[in-house]
Amino acid sequence: MPSAHVILCSISLSLAERKRDVVFLLDGSDGTRSSFPAMRDFVERMVGRLNVSENKDRVSVVQYSRDPEAHFYLKTYSRKEDILDTVSSLRHKGGRPLNTGAALQYVRDNIFVATSGSRRVEGVPQLLILLSGGRSFDNVDTPASSLKELGVLIFGIGSRSSDSSELQRISHEPSYALSVSDFADLPSVQQQLISNIDTVFVEVTSTTTTTIGKK
Repeated sequence: MPSAHVILCSISLSLAERKRDVVFLLDGSDGTRSSFPAMRDFVERMVGRLNVSENKDRVSVVQYSRDPEAHFYLKTYSRKEDILDTVSSLRHKGGRPLNTGAALQYVRDNIFVATSGSRRVEGVPQLLILLSGGRSFDNVDTPASSLKELGVLIFGIGSRSSDSSELQRISHEPSYALSVSDFADLPSVQQQLISNIDTVFVEVTSTTTTTIGKK
């Protein structure tokens, strides 16, 4: 039996057939206070593009500064309307310093787990979208590597105050770290982010599917 060409199968999957666990990690430190409404609007637009249901796309939102705080988990909502209502009412957390490393470790240990609604062990792609408005005060390399080893696909978006090198190290690959001069400009990179996610989705589907060799 010839080997299966998995990449063709994955490309042919329509958006409605895909399953993804999508986590938004938002910088809620003092430095992003004026930008937070734009970050919140971005999450709403991205969620609007997803096919939210218990058996399709699941969403979680975490905000962090010194410490991370989960607003809701992957298993909390199964209706897009409920997610959008909650996101629209999110308030800026505030605080300092910015500990992105601790936040990455938090989502690894508390969000991308089955008890919070993650379907990682079922082979559902795990996506983390990080919005960071500054340089982290703690180490990001170890927790970012730990997330990648878990199979989490990380996409970073930063502002002019962010450390671009840091975001590149955190992201799935350096080219998937995007930057805007201000978070009000997030709409300008939204389509690029979606394209990157779709590209990686195909890569991951192709590498995690077992092919059958010739008898």
